[in-house]
Amino acid sequence: MPDPQRLDLSNFAEPVDVQPGREIRLKGSFRSADGATIDAATTTWPEGAPGGSSIDAGGLVDFKNGGFHVVSRDPVSHEVVAVATGEDAPACAVAGVSAPCLPLRTVHLARSRFMTREEFRESMKGAITIELVDPPPPVAVPAYVPVQNALTSPFAVGAYGVVALFAIVGLVLMTRRRRAQSPEGRMRTLAARVERKLRTCEAELRATLEPVVKKTLVAVSSGRLDAKSREGLRVADVLARVETRIDEMSVEKRAAEEQRAADELVLEMETALEAARETAAL
Repeated sequence: MPDPQRLDLSNFAEPVDVQPGREIRLKGSFRSADGATIDAATTTWPEGAPGGSSIDAGGLVDFKNGGFHVVSRDPVSHEVVAVATGEDAPACAVAGVSAPCLPLRTVHLARSRFMTREEFRESMKGAITIELVDPPPPVAVPAYVPVQNALTSPFAVGAYGVVALFAIVGLVLMTRRRRAQSPEGRMRTLAARVERKLRTCEAELRATLEPVVKKTLVAVSSGRLDAKSREGLRVADVLARVETRIDEMSVEKRAAEEQRAADELVLEMETALEAARETAAL
């Protein structure tokens, strides 16, 4: 997939040419007529929605039935990374396209809004692009070039020392980047991000989830949990759902704080107006 392709809402499923184990990235979102922002994996409801502002863990794509597993999702940047599992993809067969594919949940989303699929599709504004995630580059080992009589010149020794230092630093950074992009690295990054977000949560929730998240980090680091295995993918999915719920709670908390601040300001202004009326009546 040299160039990003756009998710076509007129299709029931979008075929994707990707081999098992490779990842795709979906970026962007659509805005529906009811004000919701819908990306590939989440739906963000505005403050004026019937249930208030919230984030639902369900978007435009049914990844599991299309032969994909969600590795990470970000309801703020609307970026979703999914890996092709190579498992059965029943939704692709139903839609008459090759597997893996991205089955669209437009029928379900339209019915929940009492609309036809065509009405819902025409009401959507925005775009989502699909791109193949490049695998991490191989670690390049700097070639050793013998230098004749290098020890005879202090300047040459210093120059080659600087070059060697930069080569070592570059090798270390490249190795770290490669590890960070591996399934184990992404699992550690996700768990660390959840642990960091938990610090802003209520004490009860933090006390319940923080030990489990720390155990996950230890299990991945020690090799007891293989991030590429089926069980590792299950743990990653739960961590992603925990992160989504924390984000929802953060939005709800911010909305509640804004409402309290607005209530206090309105009360102060109404009190000031009443005092002004009483003064004018004297």
